[in-house]
Amino acid sequence: MKAQILSAMYAFDELCDEPDSSFCYLLGVLKRTPKESKLRPGLLSSEFEWIQNVEDQAESVKDTQKCSPLLRSFVKPSAPLTITPGWSPFPLAFSVLPNCIRHGREEGEYHNSAFAIWQPELKPVGKSKLVDEDGHVRTTFARHVSEQDLEFENIHARHFFWLLEMTVLRAQEAKKPVILIGIPGFSYGTAITHEMPADARLRLLQAGYLFPSRVPQMAHEPVPEC
Repeated sequence: MKAQILSAMYAFDELCDEPDSSFCYLLGVLKRTPKESKLRPGLLSSEFEWIQNVEDQAESVKDTQKCSPLLRSFVKPSAPLTITPGWSPFPLAFSVLPNCIRHGREEGEYHNSAFAIWQPELKPVGKSKLVDEDGHVRTTFARHVSEQDLEFENIHARHFFWLLEMTVLRAQEAKKPVILIGIPGFSYGTAITHEMPADARLRLLQAGYLFPSRVPQMAHEPVPEC
C-alpha cells in the first residue's frame, strides 16, 4: 500500500520557495489546547530557537521540561526539534491520521509555518473477520496502518512514521491529541555534523523524550561504497 497524500497539504514546496532550505518540526502529545489567540502556527513555532537552545544546553531534566512555555504548558515532545533536508512530514501525517481536529498555515516574511492536531488513531487498513465453527461472523475489525504497509520516499519519512507510531500510542494512553508543528529553516548540515553530546541525549530521554536526536540514526551512517 502506498500512502495517499491528501492534496499535498503543507508539503515542503507549499511552505518554502527555497529548495535548498531545511525543515524543522516538533511532534508530540498535546497536553492541553492553547487559547484561541495562541493556537496559530506562528505563535506555536516562535519558540523553536529557544527550544533548540534548551534541548542542547539545559543543565537538568527539570529545565528541559520547564524552560519553554510551549513545552511546559502544551506539548509533550516525542523527540527534539527534528530537522530534514527540505522534506515536510505533514502530507504523510495527513495520509495516515484520519481525524484532524484543527490545522493551519501562517505566512511569514521568508517562509510559512504550519500546525495540525489529530485524534490519536492511525488509519485502518483492510478488514479481518473472526468466524466461528458454524460460519457465523463474530467480530469484524480493521488493522491499523503499519510501516510494512507504506512505501517511504526517504529515511526522514520512515523516521517520522516510526516516531508517529510511538506518539499515537502515548497519546492514546493519555487520552490526548497528537500535534505537529513545522517551519522551514534551521540547518540540517549542522544537525548532522554537530550531534548533541551524550549527556544531553541522556537528559532528553530522562525528560520523557522517546528519541534523543534531531535526525534519524541512519543519517549519521556512511553510505557504503559500491
